Amino acid sequence: MRCARAGAGDRASAIALAFGGPTGSAARLERRAAAEGVDLSRAWVAWSGERIAASAILAPHPGRTGLLMTNPPRDTAHADVVGTLIAHAMADAESCSDIRLVQSLSSPDEPLRRQAYLAGGMRHLATLDYLELPDAASAPAVELPAGVECRPWVRTDRAMLEALLAETYRETLDCPGLAELRTPRDIVDGHLASSGDARHWYVAWKGGAPAGAALVSTASAAGTVDVVYLGLVPSVRGSGMGRAILAHALRAAACERRGPASLAVDARNTPAVRLYRALGFVSVRRRDAFVAVPAS
Repeated sequence: MRCARAGAGDRASAIALAFGGPTGSAARLERRAAAEGVDLSRAWVAWSGERIAASAILAPHPGRTGLLMTNPPRDTAHADVVGTLIAHAMADAESCSDIRLVQSLSSPDEPLRRQAYLAGGMRHLATLDYLELPDAASAPAVELPAGVECRPWVRTDRAMLEALLAETYRETLDCPGLAELRTPRDIVDGHLASSGDARHWYVAWKGGAPAGAALVSTASAAGTVDVVYLGLVPSVRGSGMGRAILAHALRAAACERRGPASLAVDARNTPAVRLYRALGFVSVRRRDAFVAVPAS
């Protein structure tokens, strides 16, 4: 077994294998990825004799993150092969200044993929609960707590937002530890990349200071209203502020795009799950999130 970067003659097979399609689908996959600003050129393959046994693609994303994609292992031995390939891809990421955090997802019913990720040096971060509200416009109107004002975020106030998000991560129950792996600048860059122009980003102010943020996007090609982030500083949690500002953001976004709203939340974050369910969100699927930090 040998692992190497995919050459020009192997790239189509590597991409197709990682995405689970026929080799002929690689060109279409690359065109679609390019249209979405995703680079699939960092592809690795594991050879067993003259046959490609596994492939891994590390795609850089805004916010200095990288999305790892691999073919599903077929058995325990093959999971170790995929894990070895992931380790090679991770070593490759060390030389990429655009990647400081690698992430990947799998279904909870994929133990072999989990084995491969762990063997490749990744760690399980959280089980994510994907929730959906059938119509964003159906979010109830929720009155803001006394003394709280909800305002659209202004791009010139980026320093304020970075400081606010850093504060909302304190003692968070949503993927605890993840924020420590990224800088506030990288976090905002990543959120901006997924939100388009961020016109549905709202900041809650209390006593003249920012106390929470509800970042909602209508940029999804799937036609959904996406909750990019909801967070509160520790001192106002449990006050009803989070439900109020998210309802406000959803109803504002629904004026532009009618359709379902979606989000992902750490399944262990029971206060957040209760908040979302109170607004009408229901669970539609779960995914396991794995992360790794390439050595610098």
